Amino acid sequence: MKKYTNIIVLGVLLLVAAGYLTYRTVNFNDVLLKVGYYEKKISLINSGDVHGHLVYDEANGGYYSLDEVNVEMGMPLMKGIIDDLRKENPDSLLLDSGDMFHGTNEANVNEGQGVVEAANLMGYDAMALGNHDLDFGFDRAVAIKAELKYPILSANVYRKGKLVFDPYKIVTVGGKKIGIFGLTVPEALSNMNVSDPTGVEFGDPAVSARQTIDELRKQNVDAIVLVSHLGDDLDKQLIKDVDGIDFILCGHHHWLYKDIEKINNTFYAEPGSYSTHVGLADMYFRSGKVAKVTWSLFQSKDRTKEDKAVAQVAEKYHAIALEQGKEILGTSTVQLNGIRSQVRSKETNLANLITDSMREIGKADIALLNGGGIRESVPKGEVSLYNAGRPLPFVNSLMTIEVKGEVVYAALERGLREWPNGSSNGGFLQVSGIKYEFDGSKPAGKRLISVYKDGQPLAKDKVYKVATNDYLINGGDNYKEFEGAKVISKGDLLRDVLAAYIRNKKEVTPEVDGRIKILNERYK
Repeated sequence: MKKYTNIIVLGVLLLVAAGYLTYRTVNFNDVLLKVGYYEKKISLINSGDVHGHLVYDEANGGYYSLDEVNVEMGMPLMKGIIDDLRKENPDSLLLDSGDMFHGTNEANVNEGQGVVEAANLMGYDAMALGNHDLDFGFDRAVAIKAELKYPILSANVYRKGKLVFDPYKIVTVGGKKIGIFGLTVPEALSNMNVSDPTGVEFGDPAVSARQTIDELRKQNVDAIVLVSHLGDDLDKQLIKDVDGIDFILCGHHHWLYKDIEKINNTFYAEPGSYSTHVGLADMYFRSGKVAKVTWSLFQSKDRTKEDKAVAQVAEKYHAIALEQGKEILGTSTVQLNGIRSQVRSKETNLANLITDSMREIGKADIALLNGGGIRESVPKGEVSLYNAGRPLPFVNSLMTIEVKGEVVYAALERGLREWPNGSSNGGFLQVSGIKYEFDGSKPAGKRLISVYKDGQPLAKDKVYKVATNDYLINGGDNYKEFEGAKVISKGDLLRDVLAAYIRNKKEVTPEVDGRIKILNERYK
């Protein structure tokens, strides 16, 4: 009897194991498709916030910790994964949620030309216009639109009263008409420098969405997809305000969604950023409508999958960027922390190094820098000109102005309005020459407690020389405090300022020294 009991137990365990493996490996939605429960599956292969990451890099130090290894696959390896997904999913589209062309040394060569060339080889069907796609100037974005083999979509960007980009595109795939439209974050003009912004306006997303959805419905589309560069917070509000969107490919905040989410009848997800992942949203149709959307993520370190044609483009522009940045400036004895979530919510050693360089070279009493201007960490060891440029990819120049202390207080308070949101709070101010303290439990607008300079409270009626950048002076991140400030000098690009500082010091050892103190911190 004991022998049979053991056999029965073993059989049960094997059945449980088989069931588990089946659960882990079988896509039951595809099973339902095969047996006729669903009538069709359309796959949306996707990317977002690529930010000019042409080349492969196993980058130490990403969004969450300096010890984390984040594989930036680069566009050639992304293309290899995309091609594999296309083979497995013949009825598919390739979409991007914006911020494609700016953000790396490679992208800065000829104002995004290499990224444009690579993107044209990827086979995209459409992308959203991201705010940083305008960083080389509005006219350059319009020129890029003409160079691309696929449309940049935005239903809410106007110039002199006329839409600048296509609001939508209709694609027939697998017998289904898919309407795709794009939206761009309304604060785009305050989130970047835009050359000649005269006549440029960003319409209300909800109004633009309703108009576009009505137009798509008139053309009898089977599904409506939004490629969004609003940020998922505004996407969620849009879903509550506007009916009729089946799926939103989110962008702007760089979130990596492990699972799909749903509000009302709209599914939404986001594929991360910097080429770390390729997303796959499978739309399953039943009775002529989207009944289910599933979500998967794909990442690889297998560089044999890299597409050769895209790799040639990447290698060309990487070589140019390396040649331009080959000078060894000096050495850092520590890893320099440019983690996105931290430079936008707390003091870091890289932020201190950059603001110290701004204050010294700008011959100022104080330096103020928006944390959102810092984009990557820098490894410990030799610092090349190329590496010095990686955390500061934007075309922002050092400026020294004269303002009263009360303006500094007001600016610091503005930078705390969205704290502790380390994704969207790009206006959080990193500083040099002063220390400030705030209360995290207080409501926005009432968080700043004290500001000290040289051990004494910063005098509100005294005039100080403040080193900052043209982005903030021109109203970036909605800063209005510096309007009309007396400009003392305009200097080099911030990446060149940092490079000059390291070159002069030869060795840097920046620390977190307590210049930003948080009381009653509610979020860790």
